[in-house]
Amino acid sequence: MDPVFLAHVSIFAASALACVAAVPRARRIRHPETRDGMVALLLTVALWASGYVGYFLAPGETAKEASYIVGFVFALLSVGAWLYFCAAYTGRSPRRAPYRRAVVGVFVVVSLLKVTNPLHELYFTTAWATEPFPHLAIRHELLYWLVLGLSYAVIAVGFFMLLEQLYYTALDSRSLTALIAVTAIPTTATVAGESFSWLLPLMYEPPGVALFAVGTMFVYFRRFETIQFAADSDDPAIFLDQTGRIRDHNRAARLLFPALHGAIGEPLDAVLPRLAVDRDEDAVIAVAVDGERGGPRDGERDGDASTRYYQVSRNAFTSRGVTGGELLTVDDVTDRERYRLRLEERTAQLEALNRVVRHDIRNDMAVIHGWAETLRDHVDDEGQDALDRVLRKSTHVIELTETARDFVESLTGDAVPETKPVDLCGLLETEVQAARDSFPQAAFRLSPEPPAATVRGNEMLASVFRNLLNNAVQHNDTDHPEVTVTCEAFDDRVRLRFADNGPGIPDDAKATIFGKGKKGIDSPGSGIGLYLVRALTEQFGGDVWVTDNEPRGAAFVVELPRAAAESADRPETDDDAATEPGAADDAASESDEADDTATDPGEADAADD
Repeated sequence: MDPVFLAHVSIFAASALACVAAVPRARRIRHPETRDGMVALLLTVALWASGYVGYFLAPGETAKEASYIVGFVFALLSVGAWLYFCAAYTGRSPRRAPYRRAVVGVFVVVSLLKVTNPLHELYFTTAWATEPFPHLAIRHELLYWLVLGLSYAVIAVGFFMLLEQLYYTALDSRSLTALIAVTAIPTTATVAGESFSWLLPLMYEPPGVALFAVGTMFVYFRRFETIQFAADSDDPAIFLDQTGRIRDHNRAARLLFPALHGAIGEPLDAVLPRLAVDRDEDAVIAVAVDGERGGPRDGERDGDASTRYYQVSRNAFTSRGVTGGELLTVDDVTDRERYRLRLEERTAQLEALNRVVRHDIRNDMAVIHGWAETLRDHVDDEGQDALDRVLRKSTHVIELTETARDFVESLTGDAVPETKPVDLCGLLETEVQAARDSFPQAAFRLSPEPPAATVRGNEMLASVFRNLLNNAVQHNDTDHPEVTVTCEAFDDRVRLRFADNGPGIPDDAKATIFGKGKKGIDSPGSGIGLYLVRALTEQFGGDVWVTDNEPRGAAFVVELPRAAAESADRPETDDDAATEPGAADDAASESDEADDTATDPGEADAADD
């Protein structure tokens, strides 16, 4: 058998087998679009090379020409697969590329021209030849060279994207750069094929693609994925092997951690012990701006401009369940971390303020109120009016401390507060009766009787009702305030309406009335009651808004989600008892409750001492 013939068949057959063998490895690529592009490239090149093998081995002119056309068509499709892979690997999603349909249309038209070449012979003509061995010779026409030039231009774009990716990651990419260069070498054989008697005028790119596939999928697979992950951002990146030793790092990592210079092959815990933390969770570390490792994060001052915070994330490289390496990326989260520290400090300050309000101010006002009550039998008619004013104001201050307490607890509580079924009827009746006791000059009507429904809430739901009832009286401009509470139940929610006969809310203020600190010029309130109402209602999954009441006044509407039927029917527990009438208004400690409820002058003095 002619050695030149055997060499041609062997080269293309080996290329096809290598590409097929690399497909299972390519399916392990974690990035979906990159995986699809590589698999498509391998399969199209395998069919391209197989078509050439059929061209050499098929009997008869028709079979040889058909096999050549098959390889010819898949050669064009491999160009598209190559560009798809390069775009996906470098972070340019091909599925969002412009003019996708136009590109597909061009590929379809060119492929049809190739398939129908026996009819028009615009691509190539055939004739039998004896050199360098007996074969069906292919003579390419002008259209072939035009499409080949266009294909090479597209391929060059893919090469540029890959080389740009390798350059800007700043990782050691010499091995992959060499593989990419090898992929391009067979191009010279394609261009010079007609200049050498021992080379047939074919396209010899399949061997180059096969070498690239074997190199990236079997030899440098972890580095192949590492470079892609590291290039997704400009953040520092460190590549570790399966033993935790440093294998590579990018320029950003070297600038942030000078200790990485000359540390290739060293254990990470010896070079950067702050990064060698528990691998099961991401960690935030503090680093000095000069690049030296910072001290422990605990105790770092929020305003310390010499410290920056970084979150270390991990991406493990696994093969058949075995970890072969790990990529550490270090994301600058300084702004987020400093904001978190400021929130922690402010939360602590709010909690301290809450205790001052609840213990000191409330207890002092309880003393004032208690001793003032003892003066009722010791003042004449002229002094009775002044005493009533003192009692009303002291009661109002105590109510303000309760509102402030609820407000602080709503801010310092968990981001997603726990809720449970709350007996709406009992809680609403309790709060209406409490409002009647606090404002004897006002008329409160609960009409009709609230439905026997349970809603999602917690102990703070009482604060919503209390603030709305108090607000309806405190902002009322009549001598005899009237407040009507109605309740309407739906399948999935309950709607409550708190209507008063006051001055109403202007239309331009309805959208902002629930803002923190919003109140009228002559309002005796604190400006946080309605803000607290909205905040709590939203925490319960409900909504609140204000409308006009007829003939005058405002109506505040609260919608709350109904509790699930199975939750409403469950037996009462100790926790649920907190929502029943007469239960505690908050979840504070027993010692706090003892201080809060001290209303007798002697008890309050004792608590104060």
